[in-house]
Amino acid sequence: MNSSKNLKIIFALSLLFTFSSCSVWQNFTTYFNLWYNIKTLFNDAEKDIQSQKKDLFSNEPLVLSNTARNNLTKVIEKCSELLQFHSNTAYVDDALLILGKSFYYQSNFQKAKRKFEELLATNPDEDLTLEANLWIAKCDMQMKNYTQGLAGLKKVREEALLRENDEIIKEAFVEEIKYRIAQKEFTNAIELSKQFAEVADDDELKAVIYFEIGNLYYQTENFSQVAEYYSKVFEYSPDIETEIKSSIRYGKALRESGKAEEAVSFFSDLRSKDKFSESFAEIDLELGKSFSAQGDFTTALEQLTKVDTTYKGSPFAALASLEIAKLYKDELLNYDSAAVYFAKTIMNNPPKEFSEEAKNLNQLFTKYTTLRKSINNFDKQLFYVENPDIFTKDSIDYVQDSLKILQEYLEKKELADIWKSALTPTTTDTLKSDTLFVRDSVFIKDSLTIVDSLSKVTSFVDTAEVNRLLKSKTELRIQQKKREAEQKLTQEMQALMKTDTVKFKNNPPQKPKITTDSLKTLLAKNRLELGNLFFTELNVPDSAKKLYEEIADKLSQTRYYPDALLALGTYYLTVNEKQKADSLFKIIYDNFKDRPIANAAANKLGLPLIDLQYDPAVELYVEAESEMKKGNFDISFRKFYEIYKKHPQSQYASKGLYAAGFILENVLRLPDSAVAVYDTLISKYPSSPYVKNVAMKVTTYKQEKARIEREKQSELQKQNEKTDTTNVTELAFLGNRENEEITEEEIIKQEQLKSNQVIKNEENLKPTKKKLERLWNPRKLRR
Repeated sequence: MNSSKNLKIIFALSLLFTFSSCSVWQNFTTYFNLWYNIKTLFNDAEKDIQSQKKDLFSNEPLVLSNTARNNLTKVIEKCSELLQFHSNTAYVDDALLILGKSFYYQSNFQKAKRKFEELLATNPDEDLTLEANLWIAKCDMQMKNYTQGLAGLKKVREEALLRENDEIIKEAFVEEIKYRIAQKEFTNAIELSKQFAEVADDDELKAVIYFEIGNLYYQTENFSQVAEYYSKVFEYSPDIETEIKSSIRYGKALRESGKAEEAVSFFSDLRSKDKFSESFAEIDLELGKSFSAQGDFTTALEQLTKVDTTYKGSPFAALASLEIAKLYKDELLNYDSAAVYFAKTIMNNPPKEFSEEAKNLNQLFTKYTTLRKSINNFDKQLFYVENPDIFTKDSIDYVQDSLKILQEYLEKKELADIWKSALTPTTTDTLKSDTLFVRDSVFIKDSLTIVDSLSKVTSFVDTAEVNRLLKSKTELRIQQKKREAEQKLTQEMQALMKTDTVKFKNNPPQKPKITTDSLKTLLAKNRLELGNLFFTELNVPDSAKKLYEEIADKLSQTRYYPDALLALGTYYLTVNEKQKADSLFKIIYDNFKDRPIANAAANKLGLPLIDLQYDPAVELYVEAESEMKKGNFDISFRKFYEIYKKHPQSQYASKGLYAAGFILENVLRLPDSAVAVYDTLISKYPSSPYVKNVAMKVTTYKQEKARIEREKQSELQKQNEKTDTTNVTELAFLGNRENEEITEEEIIKQEQLKSNQVIKNEENLKPTKKKLERLWNPRKLRR
């Protein structure tokens, strides 16, 4: 009985074990076949993502490496396979969590949130529920569902504090603080960070939080609080990186809060500690800036120059160049040196956050340098125009200096050539220097023969091989000596002759290639631009005033004169000298009514705006027309023509010329003068409607005059030919009277006619060029 009972119990237990072990076995096979791979791939991807060094509250987006991206893709595929074919295993909840995180890291927040919600639907344990709610809130924040996301973060944070889940607490605080910073709600971000620091248990984390609070106070420019919270970092256990950053920023906060002396002392102390050796470049830079804030500009320049040269090629060298440039610009007012260092900063590739500032300042000072050079050049040319005697003297001095430089160069070159020939070794010298070596070699060769003969060595010595070796060594030594001699010669020649070309002085005296008026216009334009640069960009109003006054005093005939007056008036307004400013604005308003600048002056004076369409030529035209109606045609003609001379840009200029020409043609009956005026109208205003009225008339008149002139010339030529024919006929008639008796008077008359004809022919004889026949052109051959 007992045995049968025991068998029943064993059978029942075996059945129970068989049925229960099915799920265990399934979990076992799933783990090794799938879940282990999922876990490994996800951990590797997450580790790669978290390895990106970012500040605790950084809002920079995640950048997935190719490895992490590929691993996440595989994780999603394998998790989907697990959920589809192994939905009864114990890994479903964890698979949903990992799947949601993978979608989140891929920035697919909608799918991620859906997976976390699916996880909550399975009623997981409390820890998974809390974590799922955290990630749902993070997804809402990324999808800009801020109200829902902030409420979710607050709820998760409160529950995590109750359960003392440090990781969830950290994630919930960090996510909301990042949002507040992105929205520039620095006060709320600071309060949340302080709450976070109070509940954090990890001293290293506390140090990082206080460091970030210091950074947030720096954003609000509350430098006393900045220094306080950076100093709190040292009360905990910061890692070396956080300690270095906090130390340097603490020193910067001291300087920014007006404690430059303390900053100098603090940075000097940091410089003496070996653990900060990797940050010496940044420390030296901040030390130089602290000297500058202290007012010790000489030491600041030395310190910053040291950084620029010692750490050449580093970002801190570029920043040192930028600081030197600012020092020259703001404190020392040496704009030429500032321009050099701003250009150097750009060449050194400053950090991204400073590149825009450096680029703008470099462009500003490049413009300053260009304007300054142009003004100096044009001033010099104008001075030479106004003082030709000085130009002649300077030109002579330049030529004499150039000849002196040329003479010095030739003497130096001649000396160099002499030394070169003296220092160049000859083949004979080389052979002489190697004579002892050859003699020693022969001696050694002979001594070998003697030793061999004395020792009665039976082995045969190959003398040809010995000779070959000795010859090879000799040649090697000769080549070595030649190389040494050439190297010595090169060094001595470089020391002797420093130049290969004549270097004359720059900027020889030159007269301008443009007119004096154009030169003055360019000078006024450049002075005005440089003055505006000083006034608006560099904030040096006194220098701007000087330039404006130079235009007003010396270049008042240029078109930039009213602009200089307006700028000068604006300057006087900034120094509360309104009376002087108004007097300048009134000059512009009264004298430049045809230009937009008059309305700018009107706004300053509070006067009515001027109609810029007003044309001063209208009044002249009305006057001329009035004189014409009175019958004063001489006066009327002159006034019409005066419109063109005084206001050539006016629409009445062409009309005035037409009226003047009309009076000359039809009233004063001076057709040649009328045609001259009409010609001016046609050439200066070809698109004027009045040109159509006179163009044909002028052409016809010119053609008729040309025809009359041709007829006159033709008639004159015929008369000359008739005279010549009569003379020849008379001579022929006298010559044919052979049978008649010729009297003495007729012979004298004949001789006189011959003489006159010869003289006539000589006078009419003119050298003419022989007319060449055209060359045969095969291309024009008709086929």
